[in-house]
Amino acid sequence: MPEVSINIANRTYELACGDGQQDRVQELAAYVDGKVTELRKQLPGAPEIKLMVFASLLLAEESREARGIAKQAETARASATDNAETLATALEDLITSRVDKMSRKMSGAA
Repeated sequence: MPEVSINIANRTYELACGDGQQDRVQELAAYVDGKVTELRKQLPGAPEIKLMVFASLLLAEESREARGIAKQAETARASATDNAETLATALEDLITSRVDKMSRKMSGAA
């Protein structure tokens, strides 16, 4: 299993990761480090562990919001699909009704 070296809050950590995941782990670590850096500016002098806890909470909040947005999108997609199916059925019924009506008129005229 490959290992990757990451840097968060001016500390280096050696982590094992899946094959081919090294770049992704580095990217995620940089994102977390960015959160800690932002917090350090907002809370000068705060202990590192407190910054890490706050960063974890911010990331958890982002994750929760993203899951909520994804769920809303899925609900909207399902609703749109249902609406499209309802509309398609209504159009099909209307077309069938018009064709039947025209057929009856044509039968009566012949």
